[in-house]
Amino acid sequence: MDYITLTLPFNACGENARKLVSTAKLFRLTTLKVFKEFLSNGKPLLSQFSMYKRYRKIGYQILPNRRYVDGAIDLVYGVIESINELNRLYEKLGIDEELKLENVMWSNWLLFQCEGESKKMNQNIKIREDLSFRVLTFDFEGNKSHVIVKPTIPKRWRHILQNLWFYMLPYHARVVLKQFGNRKGVLFTHGDVQVAVDYDFYLELMRRYDQPKGKNIAGVDVNLDRINLAIVNKDGELRDYKTFWFKEIKSRNMPKRKVRSIIGEKVHEMLKYAYHHGVSKIYLENLSILGNLRLLWIKNGRRFSKNYNYAVQTFRSSVIEMIRLKAPLYGLKTSYVDPANTSKIGEKLAKKLGIDKHTASAYVIALNGIKSIRM
Repeated sequence: MDYITLTLPFNACGENARKLVSTAKLFRLTTLKVFKEFLSNGKPLLSQFSMYKRYRKIGYQILPNRRYVDGAIDLVYGVIESINELNRLYEKLGIDEELKLENVMWSNWLLFQCEGESKKMNQNIKIREDLSFRVLTFDFEGNKSHVIVKPTIPKRWRHILQNLWFYMLPYHARVVLKQFGNRKGVLFTHGDVQVAVDYDFYLELMRRYDQPKGKNIAGVDVNLDRINLAIVNKDGELRDYKTFWFKEIKSRNMPKRKVRSIIGEKVHEMLKYAYHHGVSKIYLENLSILGNLRLLWIKNGRRFSKNYNYAVQTFRSSVIEMIRLKAPLYGLKTSYVDPANTSKIGEKLAKKLGIDKHTASAYVIALNGIKSIRM
C-alpha cells in the first residue's frame, strides 16, 4: 500500500518544548534498547507481531506507552529488514560483502512516532478540528501530559487534514525535532509533524483530471537540474518536447524543504503540460534497476565527482517517485522501462534529430515504452 507524507513544520518553546524533547529522547532510548536486545538474542528476524510480543515489556520500562513502544519497534524492524534486503541485493549482484547489524550507526535523530489503529484516529498524535495536534508527551519520570502543537498547514493539505478529522480516519504520524536550544534562557524547538495518509484517499481528494485528453506516450529523463519530457505518438514519431529547469537547487546549502517545493512545482508543471498535449501514459526509468546500477557504480568507485553519491543515490529516484505518485492527479498512467544504455543511444539520436542529449534520452525511454506495449 502506498502512502503520501504531509510534512507540517512547527515551533514550540518553554514547557511545551521541554515535554516534546523529553518524549523524543525517551523514544530514542527505547529504540536503541530494543535494537541492543535484538542483537544480544542472536536470533533471525521475527515477524513484526512477534517483535511486539517480545520487546514491548522491555520498551515499556523506558517509555510507558504501548503505542510509542510499538513505534520504536517498527523503527528497529525497518532497519533490520533494510540490512537484510541489502545483503540479498549484494548476493544477487555478486558482491562479496555482507553488512552486519552490529555495525549499524544510529545518527543523532530525535523523533517519536505512532501508528493509527484500525478504524481509529491516531490517539497519541491526534488531529483536532482546528487542524492543530494534541500530542501525548512524557517527562523523564514517566509522567504523561498533552501538548498542543500548531503547525503551519500549506493550503493544498488543508482539505486532506479536514477530512482526516471529520471522518476520524487512521493515519501514521511522527514528530521530528530538527533543532532545539536556549534563547534568552527559554528552551525552544523546531520540527515537523509528519502525517502519512493512504495514497488512494489522497488521490480521491486531490485529483485534477479523471481521464487523459489523448493517446500520446511520453518519456521522462531526470537530471540534477532539469526534467526532460519527450512526447511521441503511437508510431513512435516525436511530436513535442520540453525541458523543465530547476537549476537553482544545485546548491547543497539550500534547505531540503525548499528543494522539494521547487521540484514539486516543476513536476506539476511537467504533468500539466503532458496532459494538455494529449499524453495518456508516461514512462520512467525503473527504480529497482537504477538502484542496482547505483550500487554497482558505487562499489566500483565510479562516483565521477564529490557530489556523485548525493546526486545519484537520492535525487533521481526521489524525483521519479514523485512523478509516479503525482501523475494520476492528471489522469495519467505511469510505467517503467529498463534504463540500460538509454544515455548512449540518446547521444547518437541527439545529433540526428538536432536535440540535446537529455531530451534524446527521454525520447528513447518513450520508444522503449512503446516496445514494451507491443511485446
